[in-house]
Amino acid sequence: MRRTALGLCLTIAFTIPNVNAIVFAEAPEQTIQSLLAEARAAQSRGDFRTAADAYRKAAELDPSIPELWTNLGLMDHEIGRSSDAIQCFKNAIHLNPTLFVPQLFLGIEYLEAKNPEAALPYLERAEKLNPNDAQAALSLGSAFEMLDRPNRAAEAYVRATEIVPKNGSAWLHLGTAYLQQVENDARLMTSTYSRSPYVNLRAGETFAEQGKLVQAESAYKAAIASPSPVPCAHAEFGITLLRLKKPAEAREQFQLEADGDAHCGLAPLGIAVTDLAGGHPDAALKGITATVAADFGFVQWNLTLFRGAVTTDQAHALFDLAQAQQNSEDLWAQIASLIEKAFLSDDAGSVTSFADAESSETPHPPSPANAERSYAMGQYAACDQALKPDLRSLTSAQQQLLAFCSFYTGDFRTTSLAAERLKADPATTVQGLYWESKADQKLAVAALNRAGDIDPESPRMHVLIGDVFRQKRRWSDAEAEYRKAVDLDPKSRAARLSLAIVLFTELKTDESFQIDQSLLTETPDDPEANVLAGEILIREHEFEKAEPFLSKCHNLKPEMMPHLHVLLGKIYAATDRIPAAIREYKLGLASDKDGSIHYQLARLYQKTGDTAAAAEQIRISNQLRERWDNLARVSLEQLSTDVSQQ
Repeated sequence: MRRTALGLCLTIAFTIPNVNAIVFAEAPEQTIQSLLAEARAAQSRGDFRTAADAYRKAAELDPSIPELWTNLGLMDHEIGRSSDAIQCFKNAIHLNPTLFVPQLFLGIEYLEAKNPEAALPYLERAEKLNPNDAQAALSLGSAFEMLDRPNRAAEAYVRATEIVPKNGSAWLHLGTAYLQQVENDARLMTSTYSRSPYVNLRAGETFAEQGKLVQAESAYKAAIASPSPVPCAHAEFGITLLRLKKPAEAREQFQLEADGDAHCGLAPLGIAVTDLAGGHPDAALKGITATVAADFGFVQWNLTLFRGAVTTDQAHALFDLAQAQQNSEDLWAQIASLIEKAFLSDDAGSVTSFADAESSETPHPPSPANAERSYAMGQYAACDQALKPDLRSLTSAQQQLLAFCSFYTGDFRTTSLAAERLKADPATTVQGLYWESKADQKLAVAALNRAGDIDPESPRMHVLIGDVFRQKRRWSDAEAEYRKAVDLDPKSRAARLSLAIVLFTELKTDESFQIDQSLLTETPDDPEANVLAGEILIREHEFEKAEPFLSKCHNLKPEMMPHLHVLLGKIYAATDRIPAAIREYKLGLASDKDGSIHYQLARLYQKTGDTAAAAEQIRISNQLRERWDNLARVSLEQLSTDVSQQ
């Protein structure tokens, strides 16, 4: 960060006008000028220590010049004198609070010291002073991210991507922030609103996305059992039933949705696809065409949800029929293209760029009355455009309508903004959580795809994106990114090890172990590869075979050592070495976030007859589990503060 940030800001500090004029009035001209010349020369050859000494002498000669303190702070920052740099930047700000560079770099210094609370006010002022500086936006995003305020982090990162749209790191950070918000929302929904139909619907959607259709069916049944089902719940259930090859039950759900008051466009689209699955492509094309006529963007974004609901032959029949209708109008060609992408293309449903996630302008004038009419007619883009100019002044009902319309026309950023306001109202918190988690997931994938598109031949970028997905427990997405990295560089140890780890997490144990063994053949003492081998064998209950691998992990990264101790504890417990198991579990307690390790330790104490120690571990386990559930509530409180300040 130092060299990049320095390059962004040194020129500004060195070109402050009239510095020499100030110097002439305060100190001997030749002395100040010679010191500045010496500092510039030293900087140009990379000798920042000498440059710092020269600036320090100049500042001692005349401490009233804020630019001198700024440049001295930059040199101290570059050579790692953090405390000196902080004091220099504070001196500069005291003399001239309107200077951008010391505000920015004082914030950066505090960030590097892992003190985002101190950094935040300086970075916010820096961005106000220079809204077009990418480093300020990125640093502000980092501060909010460190403070676990991903919604505000995303706002800052969006500005960074607008300033430097070809900066892959900015898009990567943006995707990470959106995924963190999705994770926070999911935790709050499951811990506080577990009985809400919105939670069951979101669970059904997640299972469906992962291809776990039986679990999805169960979650959807719970969602529609509510006296007031969530809009589109019946239709989404119908899509899953179609994919489960239950067309009659699917049609029933689509009809229930169509007969309701939600005006869900998935219902007529679902009936059309059900016709296609039943061997009636002509009826299917008629239904799809009617939906396209109402809102092309809706079909563009949502037809891909039905992939897997029909056979390839059925999809080809529909595509051929659409192509046969082509005439002088472009509509049929567009419909054929939609069908091809939804059912026949390899990249169906993927968001290829962040810009794709925003709807186009429509000629409908903004007004809530127009929005209601457009919504009732299935014209979601027009509804979206009619409401979003007045986002901050909409009623709760209008905000919910905007969230619905904007999501189904692909304007996910507007959905996310509307959801933020819904979350801040206790009466609509769960609705806001639902819409925000859906929209931010789309935005996250779009941002990460853009990061990969900027440097598609970089295995490192794919590994980084995979790491983000893995951190957020999006295993299949992480696997896809790691495979891309391995395809680009088959010898990359980082990519292969990461792929092996995520495969192990997905229960694809055989392939994971095969990749891991190839890594150990090349480097037998690789500690991370040995940990993975040991963990795979523990899962297979091959405890004696696992132990030799774990014994080679002495040079493991410090942050992974608690996990190693837990694995050794499992081996010792399974091989009846209870005192050794207790010792290892105690060394691994630092990694216990949800109370599970304390619980295992309690069971070991029970085996030794130490009931008091066992009871204490159970008590701590329960505390940790409760704290884990309550963490989500903090994000809600912070959200209310953020929204009230906007």
